[in-house]
Amino acid sequence: MPISVQAHPLSPEECQTFEQVLRDNPEYRQKLQDTQEKGDRRLFAAHFNGKRVAIALVEKDQPLVDWMVVHPATRGRGVGKDFLRLIGQTLGEPVSLPAHCQQANS
Repeated sequence: MPISVQAHPLSPEECQTFEQVLRDNPEYRQKLQDTQEKGDRRLFAAHFNGKRVAIALVEKDQPLVDWMVVHPATRGRGVGKDFLRLIGQTLGEPVSLPAHCQQANS
């Protein structure tokens, strides 16, 4: 079964729903909480078999990924690449990574 992507509102309740994905990344849990107050990002989640397996914050007015976290149990399986592709499909245009990530992936 392939992953699916869903947009989520930035709210305190949503932070709680992503605890499992962010359990090994407390710095991103804090970034997610901080982002709620600004309202300048969009939150997307990847779902597999009814479970959230990745989340990403994307700039509100452009298709640029701010950050993305993939659950440790699904890393190395192409979830991140599929997730980015599906976010782009949802937005109607391909998403891009920050410059420092593009260099690391070259």
